[in-house]
Amino acid sequence: MSRKAKKALIKKSKGQIEVALGDGTITKYDIMTAIAKKYTIYEATVWLNTPIENEEGKTPAELMIDGKFTLVQELVNKSDDELSV
Repeated sequence: MSRKAKKALIKKSKGQIEVALGDGTITKYDIMTAIAKKYTIYEATVWLNTPIENEEGKTPAELMIDGKFTLVQELVNKSDDELSV
């Protein structure tokens, strides 16, 4: 049995509309979409490859490889706060 995350979807069939919100897990796609909305390609590349002191010098890209998507999402949100100050 596959343990893939369920994605959000909207489906129309025979005049009925079905909406599924997914299982709420954060995916690489979600993170990359959030990064792309606020950074240029160059800035995103720099951000993804900048070591984080609190995470033993690992970069956000390395944290994503390690499967720590929630932590990276928090870092993306934190970078929002820093940009608005």
